[in-house]
Amino acid sequence: MTAVVFTVFMLFPLINYAQTQDLKRHKTSYDLTLKSDEISNKNGTTVITEEVSETGATWLRLFFKDVDLGKNSTLTITSKLDGATQTLNAQTIKEWGNSSAYFNGNAVTVSLSIASNDRSVGVNISELSVGELDPSIKSQCGSADDRIDSNDDAIGRMVPIGCTGWIITNGKLVTAGHCVGSSAQVIEFNVPKSNPDRTIVHPGPEDQYPIGNFVSPYPGSPSQANDWGVFEASANSQTGLTPIQAQGKSFNVVQDEPGSTIRITGFGTDTGIDNQTQQTHTGPLSSSTNTFVRYRTDTTGGNSGSPIIDEATGNAVGVHAYGGCSGSGGSNSGERATIPAFWEAMGLGTPPPPPVEECSGDLSSFPYSESFEGSIGAWSQSSSDDINWTVNSGGTPSNNTGPSGAAAGNSYIYVEASGNGTGYPNKRAILNSPCIDFSGISTPTLGFQYHMLGSNINSLSVEARTNNSGNWVSVFSRSGAQGSNWNTASVDLSAYAGEGSVQLRLNVVTGEGSQGWQSDIAIDDLSITNGGTPPPPTCDTINFNDFGITGFSNQDAAGNFSIGNGGASLSMTNNTWKYIALNYTVTANTVIEFDFSSSSQGEIHGVGFENDNSLTANRYFKVHGTQNYGVTNFDNYSGGTTTYIIPVGNFYTGAMDRLVFINDNDAGSGNNSTFSNVKIYEGACGQSATAESLIASLESAEAILGDEPEGIFADVKIAPNPARNNFAIYINSYVKNANATVFSILGQKQAVLELKPGANTISAKNLSLGQGIYLIRIESGGESTTRKLIIN
Repeated sequence: MTAVVFTVFMLFPLINYAQTQDLKRHKTSYDLTLKSDEISNKNGTTVITEEVSETGATWLRLFFKDVDLGKNSTLTITSKLDGATQTLNAQTIKEWGNSSAYFNGNAVTVSLSIASNDRSVGVNISELSVGELDPSIKSQCGSADDRIDSNDDAIGRMVPIGCTGWIITNGKLVTAGHCVGSSAQVIEFNVPKSNPDRTIVHPGPEDQYPIGNFVSPYPGSPSQANDWGVFEASANSQTGLTPIQAQGKSFNVVQDEPGSTIRITGFGTDTGIDNQTQQTHTGPLSSSTNTFVRYRTDTTGGNSGSPIIDEATGNAVGVHAYGGCSGSGGSNSGERATIPAFWEAMGLGTPPPPPVEECSGDLSSFPYSESFEGSIGAWSQSSSDDINWTVNSGGTPSNNTGPSGAAAGNSYIYVEASGNGTGYPNKRAILNSPCIDFSGISTPTLGFQYHMLGSNINSLSVEARTNNSGNWVSVFSRSGAQGSNWNTASVDLSAYAGEGSVQLRLNVVTGEGSQGWQSDIAIDDLSITNGGTPPPPTCDTINFNDFGITGFSNQDAAGNFSIGNGGASLSMTNNTWKYIALNYTVTANTVIEFDFSSSSQGEIHGVGFENDNSLTANRYFKVHGTQNYGVTNFDNYSGGTTTYIIPVGNFYTGAMDRLVFINDNDAGSGNNSTFSNVKIYEGACGQSATAESLIASLESAEAILGDEPEGIFADVKIAPNPARNNFAIYINSYVKNANATVFSILGQKQAVLELKPGANTISAKNLSLGQGIYLIRIESGGESTTRKLIIN
């Protein structure tokens, strides 16, 4: 079961998932009536008081039936834990949907104050909502949780659904569409810290508001494009103030293009006292369209409904709804305020007209090149089209359309056609160039690479005009599919020679029909020259004299190596693992090419990228050896010198910081490896094969992984397991300075132990380990392994 849980969480970065976090709770029937029994109090007020409690509850909420509070009688609920009080009359109990606010602790007192001349008043407490301990596991974008505490008065926590809502300038509130629709919801402001065991603490009833009057298309037509909601909150039962009156803060919502840095503030899950309390984080904008905003900003369950804040202006540009990040890629996302129905529901009036799209800047130095590495550079998105261009590395999200990687460098731009009604059919995307000065250029030429793969490709055109005026003139166009490879375009712009202000634009229209999503179009490696396009880039052989040769992890036992052929080759003997420091982002288009030779076989001969100093078997390409280890698709060396051209990006991608060379032989010595003429490139290099053609020629495009581990913990065992008390952790004799951390199945640290080589006998009782399942994480020298232990 543990393995299944962790597998599910590992899958999260590959998909977009709604980020709600329902309060852990259960409902229980109750039957307590407070009633006047026909008593008429002409001379004063009579008070009937009862206690309501539920053993083990972290908080309580009361639900009522047979409610009659007359004209002036009231019902008061008071927490026995912190004294928080809510008083309801006939009108406010109706606004609360015949329910109470949330009260901390496991007991409240309920007092019915019967006013003079009120007859037959009373109420029945029919049901309790009971808060429970919540052991759920958090998840966030990136390898570390970088959120910090926040106290934005305009942002509240929605319960029990576990979402975030926020106030806009006219007093309405906004959240995600999948957060609406549940009965008897409440929004809380000024939320206190949670308890150390993660159970949430509610603010007093004076900071809780019943909510309703939702406007959202999501319940009737669930889709990401419809995942927004606008709602209202009744005035507070204690203060008589609405949220905007009480909080004195709201968000200005705009339809402007988001800036480069996005802030997300909301009530995401966390450990301890930070669980579902207000936290905030900023991260880079990934992309935006007229429907969606995507960003690399930490969020967790409970953040659904958070405002998407442009950090440069403080304005809200949309509402957060989905997680989709991992440590190395992906993005979280939400809906932009530019969705017409969303804007109309907020009731913010007519948005300002889009700015006039005149070119800016002064591009006058040639040759000019733009490979869109991580951004669109000096180019700009149009505000008069339907969707935006996106910067991307690797393949596009849709199957059977788009490139598998960049034509040059690590990233490219493309138009994502997915989403019926949003990305297709016939949606237009325009990218505008800066102002280009051709006054001193006689034969200006535009060069670029384009990719048009898909069953419903529509059109790509490049258009030009001068002096920010007049009609756009097409200077290049293609329609329909153009194959699975990148294509080269060379466009003669001599008609604009001598012009002082020329503007270009890339104009794409997505596909038609039900398969219109199969129409992603990409551009890369753009240049402007005087008299022709530049030659394709060359790739250089690694010169090992330019690098330090460093032992890798704890595997480098012999350490014997030499550099030869003027730095072009690295030779290794005996049990030797080495790496060179090489910062490189592996994309779907990355290829490594090298010559390999060996006169004496060891256990593993191979090469691979790494991002730390610990072993990751599925990153190493084995070409020779007796041990079934690593990626074995290329394990075919038979003698002499063999050239290997490996499409690394087909097997993994991500930011790496070293290139590892392996000449392993734990069982002996004499083995040797020589790696020479090592080249790393994107797509193709000179006469070398392209990544695409290499992948197509593979017998298996899936990684064939060996089943014989190499790590220092390969033979770790725990016995007996299950155990009643004593058990032993056995580690190999060459493992030094190891330690073990014992966790409960819920991730709570129980103990930290120092381990010695061989058998380490441990008493469960001495560690206060009761019956149950535990996870033991063993670490040494940058490597780690986790094993399960059962105590009966």
